[in-house]
Amino acid sequence: MVRIACFVEKYNFSDPREEGALLKFKMAAEKAGHEFNFLFKNKISEIPEYDSVLIRATTDPLLTAFIVSKTAWELGLRVIDDPESIQICSNKVHQYELFEKINVPRIPTMLLSKNEMHHKKMENAFEVLGKPLVIKAPYSSFSKYVEKVSCETRFREVAKKYFKKSDLIVLQKFVPTTFDWRIGVLNNEILYVCKYMIPKGKWKHGAKLRGKPTFIWGRTETIGKTEIPTHLEKTALKACQIIGKGLYGVDVKEVDGDYLVVEVNDNPSIYSGYEDAKDNDLYEKIIAYLSD
Repeated sequence: MVRIACFVEKYNFSDPREEGALLKFKMAAEKAGHEFNFLFKNKISEIPEYDSVLIRATTDPLLTAFIVSKTAWELGLRVIDDPESIQICSNKVHQYELFEKINVPRIPTMLLSKNEMHHKKMENAFEVLGKPLVIKAPYSSFSKYVEKVSCETRFREVAKKYFKKSDLIVLQKFVPTTFDWRIGVLNNEILYVCKYMIPKGKWKHGAKLRGKPTFIWGRTETIGKTEIPTHLEKTALKACQIIGKGLYGVDVKEVDGDYLVVEVNDNPSIYSGYEDAKDNDLYEKIIAYLSD
């Protein structure tokens, strides 16, 4: 028997779809003969009592989840997500440099430093990447801190906002599609395959309503992992190889038959009835990895 701690925050139980997935993790673990307990931040001192840790709260080097990850890792426990994966996935600048190093097929990307923020550099970015282009903060996640700009004035506004927290920002070619592929990967194997549809009239999966703080999300269409196009599978796995062997969600654009990686995310969304709609064994596979 293996003792597995699942680190969560209260907000993880605010959505019945996520709560349903968490309960499926627990059932899969207990069915395999393991102990599975939800661990909140007031109980992280109990980490040494466990054999492995599954993190489902938002990961970020500045949040409690990272402390949990690093503590478990230093104790020699099997942990998803490991601290190195969190650091690489939370820093898109570093991630895109790694993509370039091993030639991962990717969205055309440029990096811009705070010191380069002048007219000629912005003009060059529009010439190379086209108009509009997409600006990302290095720490972007869940479609936040990702904006589209079409003119120098808006470019300056968005860049100035993102430069408050980082000396570098990411510029990418705007590639309009009706959906983004999301490929779930664990230990260099495909777990699930989804299409995250773009909401009608929007340009990204999670879009903010005008004048409102809320986000709207497109539909999730799931296909069986055995149906994934071979080239898409190879592209997704290659992108993950630079990160590690943990649990990742790879975002990919399909353009004229080619597959271009947008980014690799740690702590990918897993909602009951969505990512698991075709391959419900993903829970058993994650538990097996944690109990190995």
